[in-house]
Amino acid sequence: MMAEDKAGWHLSKGLSVSHILSTAVIAVGFFTYVTDIEQKTMINEIAIKSIAERMDRTEKRHSQEFGEIKEMLKHLTVKIDNLGQRRER
Repeated sequence: MMAEDKAGWHLSKGLSVSHILSTAVIAVGFFTYVTDIEQKTMINEIAIKSIAERMDRTEKRHSQEFGEIKEMLKHLTVKIDNLGQRRER
């Protein structure tokens, strides 16, 4: 009966070198992974900000160009109206 009790689970209080090394490797790997994520997040943040600024500049330029086109169309409309009025006389 006593032989059966000794064959059960046994927990050692000591730490092996391989356990310490594997824990250190996992910790370094995790730290590297988290740091890499932070760097990629910052790069994406900068890229998004740059794209947003570029879109704002493009939108302003398009608004200005469309405003100029509208003014040209107004002038052409006035000229066409003037030509139409001259022909009627």
